[in-house]
Amino acid sequence: MPKVLITGATGPVGSTLAEYLVRQPGVSVSVFKRWRSDPRALAPIIDRLAIYEGDIEDPYAVADTVAHAQPDFVYHLAAQSYPSASWGAPVATMRANVEGTVHLLEAVRRHAPAARVHIAGSSAQYGVVAPEAVPIQESHPMRPASPYGISKVAQELLGLQYFDSYGIHTVVTRSFNHVGTRQGDRTAIQTFCRQMALIEAGRQDPIIQVGNLEPRRDYTHVDDVARALWALLQHAPGGTVYNMCSGVATRMGDILDIVLAQGTVPVQIVVDPARLRPVDEPILRGDNSRLRKITGWEPRIGMEQIITELLEFWRMHIREE
Repeated sequence: MPKVLITGATGPVGSTLAEYLVRQPGVSVSVFKRWRSDPRALAPIIDRLAIYEGDIEDPYAVADTVAHAQPDFVYHLAAQSYPSASWGAPVATMRANVEGTVHLLEAVRRHAPAARVHIAGSSAQYGVVAPEAVPIQESHPMRPASPYGISKVAQELLGLQYFDSYGIHTVVTRSFNHVGTRQGDRTAIQTFCRQMALIEAGRQDPIIQVGNLEPRRDYTHVDDVARALWALLQHAPGGTVYNMCSGVATRMGDILDIVLAQGTVPVQIVVDPARLRPVDEPILRGDNSRLRKITGWEPRIGMEQIITELLEFWRMHIREE
């Protein structure tokens, strides 16, 4: 029976992956979570999981978890995962992302050296990319434009170093934007939908506040991501890197237009200076051909369906409030 360990399991990707994996025949799933993390995302499958608690910054907790779980596959998703937050907390971002990855890889090296390990990188590793370099291939130079992006470069290099030095079967994904109902409201696409739902419910003035609407972003639904991650660790050779993306970049203003079209009331759009970043990459669109080739995967859920799902989620959430 394949044994899987997921760090960061209460996050949107981790919880979706756990839910996907418990449905796979013969797969046993363990999760590593912080004691203070909200477990509600795992509620539908909680009785099918082995749960370990601790902090990714605590090497002893991480080592104990790996030693007891004895995983065949490890998905390392625990992180400070917001580029915007990293500007205000660069040191905390490095500790969680870089030191946390060292703790995880050391634990695998000592207690489960045959395990296959996935490390979640980010498209933020590329930084500002010239239009002629789009779609971005894995061979493109990395020049991250945020502390978060720098931390993800370090995570990737650590994974590759542990493959080269110790033979740990590491596979890295440079993940572009993921989206799903468990994401909260810290990303633009979620804030658009949440504000529309609040306005429809009469709880906000008919004004949607936005940041920069010109950047183009590559979104993949978390259900599609979960399928890809499982296929990747089964088929990808160690020491390899893959863009995790849909291959389609949508302008933020066009995403907002879809939200407005699916909304039920007229609204005014206002730019909020607080929502503008110090550096905002004009376009992030990935080339996923390497991922497709090794796994046969392809995304199934497009932007219209994503917006429909998110609007319905926020409408229901606000009604329940």
